[in-house]
Parts: sequence; structure tokens; C-alpha cells
Amino acid sequence: MAGWVRCSRGRLVYTGRITRAPFAAWSQTGEGRAVVEQVAARIRFSLLGKTRAAARRLWQQLAAALRDPAVAAAIEREVQAYLQRLGQLAFADGLPRCGVELRRLIVVPNVLLNGAACTAFAQRLNRQPAWASLEGGDALRDFFVTTLISELTTAVERARPAPRGPLAADAEWTTVGVNTAFVWRVPVFQAPPWNGHHYVLELPRDSITRAVQKAAAARIDSFEASLPRLSRVERSEILRRALHAS
Repeated sequence: MAGWVRCSRGRLVYTGRITRAPFAAWSQTGEGRAVVEQVAARIRFSLLGKTRAAARRLWQQLAAALRDPAVAAAIEREVQAYLQRLGQLAFADGLPRCGVELRRLIVVPNVLLNGAACTAFAQRLNRQPAWASLEGGDALRDFFVTTLISELTTAVERARPAPRGPLAADAEWTTVGVNTAFVWRVPVFQAPPWNGHHYVLELPRDSITRAVQKAAAARIDSFEASLPRLSRVERSEILRRALHAS
């Protein structure tokens, strides 16, 4: 099944085709059921049942809002900006880093990247009337944004960035590796865990040579061996310092 986001020629692309399965799963959660029940209470009668009718109405409203040209353009713009934020976050204080052939290789946790992306998506989309007027309110809007962030993460994972096949972040940085399992924090209530991190390499003015690729791969292997030895307190301190500096 096609995802909401795909990677094409090294770029993340919003397909504009959202699938209903994530919405159906969300509508069965505590938060989702509460939203559906609120809408159902405003329905006077339905042959399908008020709950089913309410869920269908919410889905149709969401789908209609996403077809709005201004909303679609806002989403596409933030999808394009997703990996670009790695270049900004690479300068955050306290992140694990090392040198690779006179270039910097920096570990950027997904919790930092995805948190920044969520905030940016919400701010941009909330300026669009078709989005701000959704009957499901903040809960429905938050569901879409967090699901889209998950789709972005999955698309990057499928692309498998590596020193020999990187994904561009911005003009000065590229992601040359992704860890999908490392636990940086204990997730707060109902928040996505956003485990893992990117290995972000400073781009040379010329091409990335085989020597740089080999050295970067070795450094990534070294990080993969050393990072699990960080205590929970040390991981929290890294995130705290990075968030304070970003």
C-alpha cells in the first residue's frame, strides 16, 4: 500500500493520498472515541448509527480539508523542510559528534527532529481556514500531523541513507545513516516515542570521496557501539541541552 509520503530521487514527496486505516485506528483510541462521541452527540438521527455516522463525517471533513489547495501546498512545503531541519539541529549544543576527514559527523535524535517538525506543521496549517475549521478540533489535527510525521520517518527509513547513498538535508549537511530503535527518552503520556536518530555529515565542497564514505561508516559503527552505554540521565541531559540551544 502506498504511503502518504515517498522518497523520490533523494527528495521526500507528499503524495496527497492519505489512507483511512490510521484514522480508523485512531478513532478507536480513547482520544479518538471521545472526539467521535462529541460529534455523534450533535447528530439527531442516522440509519447507520450516530457513532458510525460521526466517524464517517470526521473522515470526510479531514479528506476535504486536505484537498484544499492551500492546505496541500502548506503540507508539501513542510514535507520538503523536514530533512532540512537536520542542518539547523546539527548545531545544537551537547549532541554526540566526531570528526570525519576534517568534517563533522553529528548524532541528531529523532525526538528533536520530529518535535520541531510537528510544531512547524501545526503553525503553518493552523493559518489555513479549511484546516482550522475541522469539526474534530485539535485532537483530529494532532492525529494527522503525528501520523504524517510517522510517514516521513518511515519514508526516510525505507530510503536507507548511508555514506554511499546519503539523503540531502540542506546545502551544508546530509544524513548518512539512520538508527530506528535507540531509546532517547521515556515517552510522555500519549506522545509518540520517536526512537532513533540520524547521522548527519557536514558536506564537503567537492563530492564525498570513498575515503570519507569509509571513515563515516566506521564512525557510525563506533557510535552504534558506544551510544547504548549512555545512561538514562545522560540521554536526558543531551536532549535537554540540545532543546535549550535550538
